[in-house]
Amino acid sequence: MIQVDIEFVKQVAREAGERALGMVETMRSEIKPDNSYVTDIDRAIEQFVRRRLAERYPDFGFLGEEFGRHGSRTAPLWAVDPIDGTTNLVFGIPLWCVSIGLIVEGQAVAGALYLPRTDELFWGERDNGSFYNGVRLIACDRDSLHVEDTLGFTSTAIKRLDVSQLRGRVRCLGSIAADIAYAARGSVCCLVGWNEGAYDMAAALCIAREAGCVAEYLTGEPLDLDFILQHGKTVHPFVVAPPNLAAQLQKTLRVRPGYD
Repeated sequence: MIQVDIEFVKQVAREAGERALGMVETMRSEIKPDNSYVTDIDRAIEQFVRRRLAERYPDFGFLGEEFGRHGSRTAPLWAVDPIDGTTNLVFGIPLWCVSIGLIVEGQAVAGALYLPRTDELFWGERDNGSFYNGVRLIACDRDSLHVEDTLGFTSTAIKRLDVSQLRGRVRCLGSIAADIAYAARGSVCCLVGWNEGAYDMAAALCIAREAGCVAEYLTGEPLDLDFILQHGKTVHPFVVAPPNLAAQLQKTLRVRPGYD
């Protein structure tokens, strides 16, 4: 079994977040070919995180949102989103984070994410639990939804799925890593996503699973990070939630006409 120093990963995530926060006043942004925002902060933080991880784990592979994949294709893989929630960052919304996850044989086995604006640090290790600022996370399952329950959706999922039959309040927070971590903490009941990358989710998926959540497509099949790595993004809608709630959402949610 791969051994990783989670304290080191937490330290790098916090260092990267603090460094990013210090660059906000002089931030420069532009539009990428896929019409999403990128900033000089994204690029600088990815390079910083890659250097720091390579100091301790020189033989591991690395995948970052901005500069792609490097190193061995068979070694454990760091999957890093230097700023998850770049649009929020650009427009002054405080919900954005640094996400560092480790993938081994298609599974997220460790990770940390840090939200510098709110000083929230989440982390987890396979079989060792997950935590928020030192408090162990235990996801709260439910057999029914209340009208005041908060349901997290990504922007693509909320556009392509029919949410009209759901009880509760639908929210799109703009950072899938934070959304999934908040589902683990119970701040939102779930995260429903579509068209997301491994670097977006690796750390948060480990955190959520260790808290008791499942990560499954609406068909019930589990998310396979190797498949996502091969195809770049998730190609079907999925849910991250405690098991009973996930089953309810899988029964209720349907794709809007035209997005089949």
